[in-house]
Amino acid sequence: MAVKIYEYDYSSGIGEYITSFVKQKRAVGYPYNESARILLRFDRMIKEEFTDALTITKQIVDHWISYHSEKHQNTLLRNITPVRQLSRYMDGLGIGTYIVPGHIPDKQIKYDPHIYTKEELMKLFAVIDNLPVSAFSPYKRYIAPVLFRLYFLCGMRLSEGIHLEVEDVDLCNGILTIQESKSWKKRRIFLSEEMTGMAREYEKIISEMVPDRKMFFPAVKGNRPIHPGSIGLWFKQIRKEAFKNIDCSDQRMRIHDFRHTYATERLNRWVEEDIDVNIMYPYFSRYLGHSNFYDTDYYLKLVPSFYPEMNKKMKSLNDTVLPEVIDENL
Repeated sequence: MAVKIYEYDYSSGIGEYITSFVKQKRAVGYPYNESARILLRFDRMIKEEFTDALTITKQIVDHWISYHSEKHQNTLLRNITPVRQLSRYMDGLGIGTYIVPGHIPDKQIKYDPHIYTKEELMKLFAVIDNLPVSAFSPYKRYIAPVLFRLYFLCGMRLSEGIHLEVEDVDLCNGILTIQESKSWKKRRIFLSEEMTGMAREYEKIISEMVPDRKMFFPAVKGNRPIHPGSIGLWFKQIRKEAFKNIDCSDQRMRIHDFRHTYATERLNRWVEEDIDVNIMYPYFSRYLGHSNFYDTDYYLKLVPSFYPEMNKKMKSLNDTVLPEVIDENL
């Protein structure tokens, strides 16, 4: 099955350039779906507020930035990058256009991952598994227990979970097919029997509530994916309930930290079981959806419980390689 490509109609004064730019990106192998969606919003802004614009001006860019000025720096970066690329493309065609300087915005902020402890996970899932009925999010109490377990037990990215379509989920064999991910390579994820069983129970319920749906985890309005912001809001509410006495305003405990925890725990288990990490590493990198080992290294953070095990594994090697140092003054 090929990677899904989402087509959009761009109708502003620069719509034809956006269309040809997206086609060029896809011609060299990029699905370019998320950036195409961002450019669709950019196109609509121009059509509504800069009706006569036939190119990208500084005024347009400043207005676009103001749309996202209250958002996190990383979000602003994601919304600026496709516009900068589009400007360079149009400039290459000989069309006078304003190109957003490279320092706007600043570089992406990197967070130190939070590795969830067993106790923290138990508190989180105790809340997740007992969500109340919500008139605003009627599917949340059914979706959340399955979706958040996929993030923790399978190390999936946020976008990979919410973009799963019904046809991507094989509940007979317990296989998920990830069609669109960060590295744009299709891959499969195999579920445990327990996870498969839970997904089947969810399917029975949700298929009655939303018959003939396209998305495995449907949004309330329309047959489309749940917005990432909605999932983020769910998690903030869950985290607040699970850790009432902890200040999480400093970005500790994010959804993406489930992926960090999964990767770290997998590495630790291999070490404990005397499994050669060097042999498993290429397979693990592919499983996570990475195109190079550097990306995988970022996720493999050591937790404190790993160090005693590592020291034990390394002791025999250290005793052989490192000679004993004798203090001649004694």
